[in-house]
Amino acid sequence: MKPFSFVFFISTTIILELARAVFKSFSRYNLIMTADLYQKAFDNYGESPKALHWVNYASQAVRFKHLVSDLELEDKTILDAGCGMGDILPFIYARTERFDYLGIDTNEDFIAVAKKRYAGHSFKVGDPFFGNLRRRFEVVLCSGVMNENKPDWLNLRKRMIAHLFDAATETLAFNMAGAFHYIPPDAKIAYADAQAIYDYCRSLTSQVSIKTGYSPYDFTIVMQK
Repeated sequence: MKPFSFVFFISTTIILELARAVFKSFSRYNLIMTADLYQKAFDNYGESPKALHWVNYASQAVRFKHLVSDLELEDKTILDAGCGMGDILPFIYARTERFDYLGIDTNEDFIAVAKKRYAGHSFKVGDPFFGNLRRRFEVVLCSGVMNENKPDWLNLRKRMIAHLFDAATETLAFNMAGAFHYIPPDAKIAYADAQAIYDYCRSLTSQVSIKTGYSPYDFTIVMQK
């Protein structure tokens, strides 16, 4: 290797490592900011859906229902990424009673409530979006998490989607605030362009479906391996 080529290789490697380090730091910063928002909401609202930034139970339930309504869940290993208080479980049970579930959330209070509310199921505190999951799951679910209005939110959501899809051996299903038309952001929520998210998912797999119509401000995407 010529000296110039060697120097160029080393410089490029250093730049890439610095970029990865910056992104990890930025991701950790966003995670801390998000965790703080949810903790404040829990301190204010306790075990209410409002602690998870839902207006009421109905707005949470309709998203759970449509997230799992078309999925094959029987005898599957399931990861609930950003599980909150585990309230998707009744909707999984409506589909099947045979499944192996793990809920992961960064908020210790949410996990404590989930363990009390759904005793017998597995929950743990952790970061399912940027942390090391140490295993893969046949089905990965994510509801109501990728909505927050924060710096560089679109690229952040894409990285979250890619990480979760990598953790799935069969299916990733998630919902997101947004629509096929422009919705201006508010202080808490950045509404995604549904077409842009769909196109990004199609860059990861050809087997992608999108569901709308259950809410004017939300859509659901299912990705298959």
